[in-house]
Amino acid sequence: MSRRRHSDEIEFGSDSFLDIVANIVGILIILIVVAGIKAGTAPVTAERLAEYLRTHVQTPTPKVEAAAAPTPAELPKEPTHLEPLVIPPSPALIQQADALKAEIASLKSASETAAGEVEQAGRDEQADNQAIADLRQAIDTEAAELGTDKSKLANTESQLAAKKTGLLQLEVDVQRAEAVKPKVATLKHKLTPLGREINGKELHFRLLNNRVAFLPLEELIQRLRPMILRNRERLMRDGVKRGEIGPVAGFHMEYVIEARRLSAMEELRAGTSASINLSSWRLVAEPDLETESGEEAVRNNGDFVRRLRDADADTTITFWVYPDSYALYRQLQEFAHHENFTVAARPIPFGVPIAGSPQGSRSSGQ
Repeated sequence: MSRRRHSDEIEFGSDSFLDIVANIVGILIILIVVAGIKAGTAPVTAERLAEYLRTHVQTPTPKVEAAAAPTPAELPKEPTHLEPLVIPPSPALIQQADALKAEIASLKSASETAAGEVEQAGRDEQADNQAIADLRQAIDTEAAELGTDKSKLANTESQLAAKKTGLLQLEVDVQRAEAVKPKVATLKHKLTPLGREINGKELHFRLLNNRVAFLPLEELIQRLRPMILRNRERLMRDGVKRGEIGPVAGFHMEYVIEARRLSAMEELRAGTSASINLSSWRLVAEPDLETESGEEAVRNNGDFVRRLRDADADTTITFWVYPDSYALYRQLQEFAHHENFTVAARPIPFGVPIAGSPQGSRSSGQ
């Protein structure tokens, strides 16, 4: 703020100084003009006339002779026109005029110097104003960033306070849990029967998040077969086809079909000129897939129980088990054994889809 007031004072003083210099120069010019006029029109005094005659006119000493009185005709006639008498200005006036001219030249030089200083002061003021504007802009930017940082800091402090509250609650819960004696779970153990490879019918279920869902693998393959027959020629021409089919019971199948011409020997053995195979498949769950807990699955009206009772006696129940559902597998395995079904398990890691191919292994039932 002090710098701004200083710039305003410089601007006011510079304008006043220029006005004073201009007034002085004008007055001096007027004085010179008046002095010249006065020198040219000054009245001829006796002293000036005597000095002029003494310096410029040499008058002979008159001789006194007796002369006769002139006749009227001899008397000199009065001149009809008198030449103006030009008297040069006095040296004092010339000296004053020269002094005034020198002073005017000095004042003009001082005026030009002052004008240059004023212009420089104006440029300095403009530079100062620009610097002030830049500084204000930088201050505004820093103020905005500071406001953003304060908002972030307040948000972080709020989150920290919430986490501290949650931590205190967890500590209280831990103390309460430590004060309560845990229940001892009794694990039932039985001998694992010998497994055998499954070649017949299979009924597939997925066990994930400790819930069971039916896998319509056979139904989706049955839907795929007519499509393969309808597009046989195109499959033979393209060689490979990728697609999907479904959904059925909350799942759709992504598949890859490969087709190739058989050699003469292969054609004789197979009785056909082409081979079309399901190269690979993968089951993908729909968002609205319905699942059951262990208690819901073994109820009389549960989907798991209904499908087991609709299956043939020689059907193998195959469970695709994720790591979080082994307890549910034991429960459903025991129920299936009680219903006289062979049970097969396929452990599968998290993130791995339910998939298969001709190169895969068959289920092993117990």
